[in-house]
Amino acid sequence: MELRTYTLDTPQYHFYSVLHKTQTYEYVSNKLNQYKDLGNVKIEMSMGRALNLMDSFLDISDPDTKTENSIHAYQTAERIRKQHPDNHELQICGLIHDLGKVLFVFNEPNLAVVGDTYVVGCKFAESIVYFDTMKENPDFYHPVYSTEYGIYQPGCGIEKLTLSFGHDEYLYKVLKYNQGHKLSDKYLNIIRFHSFYPWHTGKDYSRFMKPGDEIIMQDVLDFNQFDLYSKTDTEFTLTDEIRMYYKNLLNEYFPEPLKW
Repeated sequence: MELRTYTLDTPQYHFYSVLHKTQTYEYVSNKLNQYKDLGNVKIEMSMGRALNLMDSFLDISDPDTKTENSIHAYQTAERIRKQHPDNHELQICGLIHDLGKVLFVFNEPNLAVVGDTYVVGCKFAESIVYFDTMKENPDFYHPVYSTEYGIYQPGCGIEKLTLSFGHDEYLYKVLKYNQGHKLSDKYLNIIRFHSFYPWHTGKDYSRFMKPGDEIIMQDVLDFNQFDLYSKTDTEFTLTDEIRMYYKNLLNEYFPEPLKW
C-alpha cells in the first residue's frame, strides 16, 4: 500500500487549497491568541472522553484512511505495543497524538484542525504538500514573510517557529497547561511536530535548527513509522481487551480531567 499519495482534483487537493490560502501568519496568530488561555475553560473532560469523541471524526486531509480517527488512535498504539510492549509512555503517545482534533467540537473548520503543518512568517518550503496552492496565500508575496528567514533568526530553534494552526499545536498547549498528567516533554514534542512533514520528512527549515533539535526530529521520525504505517493494518479489530488495556493506561497517565 503506497501511502501519502496526493493527486490533483481530489478531496485532499481541494482541502489543502483552502487551508493554504487561509492560514497566513495573521490567521495563525489570531488562532494562537484565541486558545492561549485554557484557564478560560471551553470544556473540561478526561482524555478518555476526548478519545471517544474521535468515533465521529473523519480526517478529510488524509488520503490513506476512511475510518474514524478513534480507530487510527488504537491502531497506532497497538502497533507500538507489539514492538515496545514495556514502553507505556510511547503507547499512550500513539493513542492520544491526534486528540487535538476535538477542535471540531468547538466548531473549528477542518482547515484549522487537520493537515500537514508548515511555518508561517518566512518563505514557504517547496516540500509542502500541494506547494503550488501556497501561491494563493497572501504571505507568499509579503515583503518580510516571503524571505528566507522572515521574522526568525538562524538557529533560533524549531520550537520558536510559528506553525500553521491545527490539532498538533492545540493538544501540545493542552498538555502544557494541564500539569496533572504523567507524559514527559519528549512525547509532548512528538505530538507537537508529528504533522510537520516539510521539516521531519522534507528536510526543510534546517536553517532554524539549534543543537538538540535533531533529537526531536529523530523522535518524531521513529514515531512516524507507527503513526503512518498503522493505516495499512486493514485487518485490525478493536477488542474489549484492547479497550480495557488503554482505559487503564489512560487512567494511570491522566488521572484527572483536563481543561480544553
